[in-house]
Amino acid sequence: MNILIVEDDPLMRELLLTIVGSIRNSLSLHEAEDADSAWSLWRTKPMDLVLCDWNLLGSDTGLDLARRIRQQNDTVPIVMVTGRGDRQSVIASHRAGLNGYIVKPFTPEDVMERLTPFFKPASGHSAVEPSDTPTDWVAWLEAQAQQLDRLTLLPDAQEVLSLQWQDELPTAKLLAKRWQDDVIITSRLLSVANSSEMRRYGRSVLTLLDAIATMGVAMAIAQVSALLLNQGSADRPPTIKNRMQRYSEESQRVAEAAAKLAARLKLDPAPYYTAGLLSRLGEFAVLDVIEQHPNPTSEPDDAMLDQLVTQFGSRYGNAVKINWQLPLPMREFIGAIHHLPSDAVRRDLLLMHLAGMQTRPQPEANKMLRLQRALGLDLQV
Repeated sequence: MNILIVEDDPLMRELLLTIVGSIRNSLSLHEAEDADSAWSLWRTKPMDLVLCDWNLLGSDTGLDLARRIRQQNDTVPIVMVTGRGDRQSVIASHRAGLNGYIVKPFTPEDVMERLTPFFKPASGHSAVEPSDTPTDWVAWLEAQAQQLDRLTLLPDAQEVLSLQWQDELPTAKLLAKRWQDDVIITSRLLSVANSSEMRRYGRSVLTLLDAIATMGVAMAIAQVSALLLNQGSADRPPTIKNRMQRYSEESQRVAEAAAKLAARLKLDPAPYYTAGLLSRLGEFAVLDVIEQHPNPTSEPDDAMLDQLVTQFGSRYGNAVKINWQLPLPMREFIGAIHHLPSDAVRRDLLLMHLAGMQTRPQPEANKMLRLQRALGLDLQV
């Protein structure tokens, strides 16, 4: 099912993409920021649902786009998502043949409720003939390798939804403290804050607090709330659930070790802590994509999961870092946890590699000693 989302505000567009993507797995989402780009997409690919803002970049409005689409197709659902709530705008949209009208600001639940009727029941899943051929998980991961920009794993974050209805929004500092241990929330908000549209002042955002402050508390809560709609943690197979828990615990240990080392070196612990949290991003991505399979004929066992994570973990991790637009220093910090070039002398990279070694079951004592000396650390911890 092809969905076209036309919105000139990059934050709002990303929020709508996330909400719509949570309605059903395996949707094909397309985006545009102006009517001309949207029209080009419409002409090259048949769409099953169109969401458009009223005010767009360029001379044409979302209403102009809707009218052009209606001249060619009188059945595809078109929903206007706009800040215009006046009666005249609603009437104009109705006369243009629109099927729905969502007024900003909205909650993710509002959008879900309004859009769900336009999604036909998934066909074929219940009627699929049982197959004796196990799912080819390698082929599935290969096919999904270009769509790694929207992970939806948010363990233990359900209560975030309630923040939308408080009389007074929490501060950015309070939210950062609340979410600092959650790998996916941290990743997601850093990704949004570091998008090209957000980097208006020529600096990268390296900490969760800065990310929330950059986008604003209300939008940060909305982004996290949208992601929560698709977590589905209760239905995860035990093999996947157990691995997610293990990787979360490992990432947490690396983050704490990195922050402790940074403090000893009189450095700001925050970016090092964040990098530690993201140290298993590739493994999370692999498990997430495995779980998104719409109709598996078999679930991967422990041995198969080990093989898939080993085969795809690094590739998926790199792809997610790029697609989520994590700043280069953060990517370097994460990479240094797993591999340190033999000629590396940068203190920040040595620190991250040492933090990674300290959390391994059987660390190389001699190498750790060399790293501590290179960092000028007192060996008496």
